[in-house]
Amino acid sequence: MQCADEAHDIVESLRSRGKELSEAMSVHRECVMEVLFESRIEIESVAGKLRAIQAQPQYHPEVVVPRDTFVDRAGTSIWGTVLKDGGRYRMWYQPWPEDWDGRDVSLVGYAESDDGLSWDKKPLGLVDYGPSPNHLCDLGLHCPSVFVDPQAQSSHRYRAVGCANPGSTGIRLRPDQQRGYYTAHSSDGLHWEYDAETPTWQGADTLKSVWHPVQQRGIITLKRSVRYQGFRRRSLWQAECVDGAYAPAVRALVPDNFDDIRASSGGFASADYYSMSLLPAGAGTVGFVEQFRHALPRTGGWDTGVFGSTAISLTYQEERGACWQHAPGRPDFLTPGALPWAPGGYYLSSAPVEVGDEHWLYFAGDPTAHGWYLDAEWNRLDRRMAELVELGLSEIGMAHFPKYRLFGFESVPEGVLTLDLGPLDSPCELVLNCKTFHDGCIRVEQLDECDQVYATSQPLAGDHSGVVVTWREGAVIQSGERALRLRFHLETAELWAYELRPVP
Repeated sequence: MQCADEAHDIVESLRSRGKELSEAMSVHRECVMEVLFESRIEIESVAGKLRAIQAQPQYHPEVVVPRDTFVDRAGTSIWGTVLKDGGRYRMWYQPWPEDWDGRDVSLVGYAESDDGLSWDKKPLGLVDYGPSPNHLCDLGLHCPSVFVDPQAQSSHRYRAVGCANPGSTGIRLRPDQQRGYYTAHSSDGLHWEYDAETPTWQGADTLKSVWHPVQQRGIITLKRSVRYQGFRRRSLWQAECVDGAYAPAVRALVPDNFDDIRASSGGFASADYYSMSLLPAGAGTVGFVEQFRHALPRTGGWDTGVFGSTAISLTYQEERGACWQHAPGRPDFLTPGALPWAPGGYYLSSAPVEVGDEHWLYFAGDPTAHGWYLDAEWNRLDRRMAELVELGLSEIGMAHFPKYRLFGFESVPEGVLTLDLGPLDSPCELVLNCKTFHDGCIRVEQLDECDQVYATSQPLAGDHSGVVVTWREGAVIQSGERALRLRFHLETAELWAYELRPVP
């Protein structure tokens, strides 16, 4: 009886999730591709020679935001955001000024681009800093992260989160205000007001945010340090913005033994999480984790990992409130040393941005290891500090990959994947993100509850980011009480993501 009850609960959960996603997709036409993470609940069976895979991006070989003004001469850091907004790409980033003295920086640079590669830094006249007009907006937060809230009134269309420390360069806080994570709003993304005079969340340093169009909320990930396995480690906490209100942050992802194993395989001692960027994908969210791998000694009065470098790995949250899951084996997505100008590791923008049929993920690449200008007791070394200013603390680069190709399945050479998507509330089309090789193809079958085939698709071949599956009677799958069960036959092919797209 218990097994039957559990099966019933799973089916009902699938139907409920299918209904919620269908309703969301009928209103919102963006970001509805569901990536095929291996443990997705709708995966009914896997057969044949089929294996789960994780993609690897390509690196743009050159720096895309140079250190060419007084306010960013010591470094350009995409502790910030890139959005496509109003037909242009807009960037909010962390500049490190020519007169940087080693303190945290709360200056926020602003740039625009037509193509995502060439960025204009036009003087704004908003912040008086340096000997000449600059491109600083007046947000005044460390690690600024911006998202557009489509539900907000015009004065709050742009929302930002970031860290405020009364002692940092360019901060807008009064000396008597508290250090912590603050929120702000703006009508244009340039002129900002803090939402409150006290922090929204405890903690300091790095955080990221994104608007999730299907879940209809802003998602924020932030860093807090707590003890794990004998010493303080950075962990990831998650909060949300719903109807303009920010919820308390809850613990979301903590470093574990396998992070330490991955670190030790590269000659490091331990690991934790510096921050996590976010990509909405259908009902779920993909996370890009900054894996900070520690070199000894640990220091800073807390026995904290300060020295080392940062790689990027992937994680996945299937729906709002679900646990975050690492990809099996936890492979690196971005690995230090892949670019000659960034051997020290990567620190990411808030989220990838769509450019044509690709996602572009901006990062700050470091020429040195984290904490390079500090001694073993975390004291600043003036000569190393001067060298770092000359080298540049970091510069902004970019990695790119086909849209939503992060997790998927590959047939070697033939395999079968079956999905149970529950009943449809309205007619839809099946859209696939897939690729075939040689003379391979993908065929899809619709199954009834007894595994009998009642519809077979035309075979698909080629490389497609969003191809509509066609059947003998056309492309439309009719709604009804019957659960939509799909069986994919893959021959030398990759299947990355799918979408059930409502049709009129």
